[in-house]
Amino acid sequence: MASNEHKNLTDVNRHNPKGFESANNDTLLSKNIGSGTANTDGSLVWVEKNQIKTESFDIQGYVTASNANYYYGSDMSADEVTNQYNQGYGASTVGGATLNVGEFFKVKSIVINNACTLQSIYLLANSTTTSVVTVALCKVTFVSGVLDPVTPTLLNELSITGLADNDKVVVNRNLTPETTLAAGDVLFAMVKCSIAATSFFKVGIEVGYDN
Repeated sequence: MASNEHKNLTDVNRHNPKGFESANNDTLLSKNIGSGTANTDGSLVWVEKNQIKTESFDIQGYVTASNANYYYGSDMSADEVTNQYNQGYGASTVGGATLNVGEFFKVKSIVINNACTLQSIYLLANSTTTSVVTVALCKVTFVSGVLDPVTPTLLNELSITGLADNDKVVVNRNLTPETTLAAGDVLFAMVKCSIAATSFFKVGIEVGYDN
């Protein structure tokens, strides 16, 4: 009988874990939180892989807006204004204008290394006025050797209404953007204010990987 013990079975004779056949692809077997005080009574659950394999990024900066158009980050070679969003996009809608590749390449951004899903976005911002401050998370995709201007793609916009005081921070979140990103996508932020204002913002970004 000892030869029939589970540890002695070959792989072909072992059964899959509970729930395997009905579980979605790209999931991992885990245990939920349960309800007991001993913290051991959770049940087996199949969790989307991109909920566990995650990575976080952050973008921050400030803008002194004189109109309602979007602004994007400064030339990073100018150290004194690295975090200032002082370059006018020329449009109040993402996609309404293009970006010169050479100039935009000098702006701080995030390069995505592997295909992933945008899982959540967390915005904290303030304003010197009661302006509506909108931060747009955008992406561009470059093609090697191509000189043509690029048109940014809007991934998500989050807005807050300023409290006319840079000491008063307002928070906004999107926990379900569920946007697919590809390897080589370049993420960056643009910011606009509904009326002239100085605003500081911080954006937390979480992505999840299926592979």
